[in-house]
Amino acid sequence: MGQLVKIRENLKTVAGPAFAILAALIIGGIILILIGSNPLRVYSEIFTLGMGTYLGITESLKRMVPLLIISAGLIIVFKTGIWNIGGNGQFLIGAILVGGIAPLLVNKFPLYVFFLISSLIGFLGGALWISIPAVLKAKYEINEIIVTMMMDFVAIYFTSYLVKYPLNALPGQFPQTTVIPMEKRLPFIPFTEIHIGLIVGFIVVILAHFFIRKTTLGYEFRFLGENKKAAFYAGVNISKVTIIAMLISGGCAGLAGTNDVLGIKGTFQAEWNPSYSFSAIPLVFLARFNGIALIPLAYFFSFLDIGGEFMSRSANVPVYFVQVIKALMLIFLGVGEYFQKIGKRFWKL
Repeated sequence: MGQLVKIRENLKTVAGPAFAILAALIIGGIILILIGSNPLRVYSEIFTLGMGTYLGITESLKRMVPLLIISAGLIIVFKTGIWNIGGNGQFLIGAILVGGIAPLLVNKFPLYVFFLISSLIGFLGGALWISIPAVLKAKYEINEIIVTMMMDFVAIYFTSYLVKYPLNALPGQFPQTTVIPMEKRLPFIPFTEIHIGLIVGFIVVILAHFFIRKTTLGYEFRFLGENKKAAFYAGVNISKVTIIAMLISGGCAGLAGTNDVLGIKGTFQAEWNPSYSFSAIPLVFLARFNGIALIPLAYFFSFLDIGGEFMSRSANVPVYFVQVIKALMLIFLGVGEYFQKIGKRFWKL
């Protein structure tokens, strides 16, 4: 009987995201028809170019890395019942610190030590940036959605100032930090053109998944997220748990910034803001805060992005159409949850 209940719950977990994805693609197809495009051609281009070519698969797996790392932190903070909407700002702060400091360290340590130090710098940068919203939330119950969102804008302009002035390695040219040589960047996984950040991403997500489900502190996080009043009376230190959860989330976003500097770009450039967090938030909800389910969905989101970029050139459809699809997925996930609740009430009657 217990096994049947478990199977039933797993089917429910899969059914919600599957419905959301299918419904989003259908409505997206209708939108394409309304703007005069052929949905079959557009979807064929996205899927073929994103998953059907060596370049598409390689680029999708690279794009998947920051989504995995940021989402790992979001799983933890969302399960605690706390919002972090400022992942893009935390990403940028981690990236600018690594872009500015890593070139000073690159020749002073063995490579593996250099990577560890740089990762710690990026993590601490993201954690430092979210520490203000974390303290305001924990001590004064100030809305973390507003504060983390506002900190995003501060981070964008602050990092823009840093890269254009004190950290600019090319005065008079396009602003960027000192470029890290190719041989000092994250090495490739053998027989691929994908750097080892992908392995790090898998490890971080799996650790977050088991941390939130199997550890004592993770239980406190979940308890707080499910019933704050009960957690208080059970003796959970709400302020401590709140701050720790938010610091981990911000740190993961900063670590993702380290990944892009050391694994992709080799520098921090002005006007660079990939906004990965806006994809990671719906991704985490679509995966229902399950780290294992998040991995294939992260690849799905990544190949949508890469396929969408390729498709926009060949099918003459704006690249942001993919973002519309992602937004529709989140909407239909909520619709599915609503009808699921109605169904439960109906059967109880």
